[in-house]
Amino acid sequence: MEIGLDDGEPVSILRRLVSGGMEQSNSAAKQGRTLVSRYWFLAMLLMMIPAGLWLPEGGRAIKDAGWVTPVLVGMMMGISGFTLDTGKLHRQAANLGAISLVLFSTYCVAPTVAYGLALWLQPAGHPHFLTAVMIMAAQASSLASALALTVLSRGNQELALIFTLLSSSLTVVLTPLVLQLSIGASVEIPLGQMILKMLLVVVMPVALGQALRRFLWAEAKPLLKGIRLVPQLIILVFVYSGFSVATGQISGNADIVLRIVALSALLHAFLLAWNYCVSVLLRMDSGTGTALVFCGSQKTLPNGIYLWQHFFSENPIGALPLALYHLIQLIADTLLVPFLERRNQAEIKPRTENRKPKTDDQFRIQ
Repeated sequence: MEIGLDDGEPVSILRRLVSGGMEQSNSAAKQGRTLVSRYWFLAMLLMMIPAGLWLPEGGRAIKDAGWVTPVLVGMMMGISGFTLDTGKLHRQAANLGAISLVLFSTYCVAPTVAYGLALWLQPAGHPHFLTAVMIMAAQASSLASALALTVLSRGNQELALIFTLLSSSLTVVLTPLVLQLSIGASVEIPLGQMILKMLLVVVMPVALGQALRRFLWAEAKPLLKGIRLVPQLIILVFVYSGFSVATGQISGNADIVLRIVALSALLHAFLLAWNYCVSVLLRMDSGTGTALVFCGSQKTLPNGIYLWQHFFSENPIGALPLALYHLIQLIADTLLVPFLERRNQAEIKPRTENRKPKTDDQFRIQ
């Protein structure tokens, strides 16, 4: 009598071993792709620091050109307009509670906390530290990155656009008011110039994006991943340019840089926690909370650089808080994207399932 395996068994076992190995390999590859898709942007952000410090010429050329930054912001606004649902935009415009909260966070909470932190962390007898910090703290919400990160997190991008438009429009009045109350500085932002800038850089690109959406939306759907990649690349350009501008100030100011990094990290952490807790306490939906968290905690870089150059050019560290806070907000908020995305999708999924038509079996069970 022969004792052994059937003729088919070795082949079956071999197939199971091979398939098991292939599944493990596919799983590892999938995890690798997931890590790359989630954290490539963060890795590139970190790479912009040495790029700006060691190769500042490109970033300075972008700043000196004058037209590059407005064109890039306009591109981001156009893409946002293309992906926006107009019906939702109209409904979100009536969300006065959330709009008031983001303006309060931007122009009241942020300057107040920044002022206290500056008094605590400023070097003894340093005449420029407080002014430099308040130039940053008085700025409007970020014109581009807050909206882009809200979209990446599957948050309420329509409300984020409204936040951005209102915050940037009111900066003509509120930014000079904050600077006057905090440091006694008299600043006058040209109203006509700001209105024209908003029309050219924000309103017209969004309107053009909405117009193109009507004709090209169906054809563009397969390309949406690539289209949504463009704003992230533009943000990287802004960070590189900001650090290139600040390169001359960073060298030889190690103590000041460390103090501003600490202040920026503490301020941004406080604003993130403040806006998140407010959204939870007021029981906002997660998409609205995401827009509030990003738009209520970020500060714009281009407008701040303009103010520094035109009204505070004698301040040798004026660009440092703007550049460092901008970098810190992008790194911290990029890390938050996966958490907020999961939170938003967890809320959207039950809502989507409830909209599905019920089958005959489901009706019988009920």
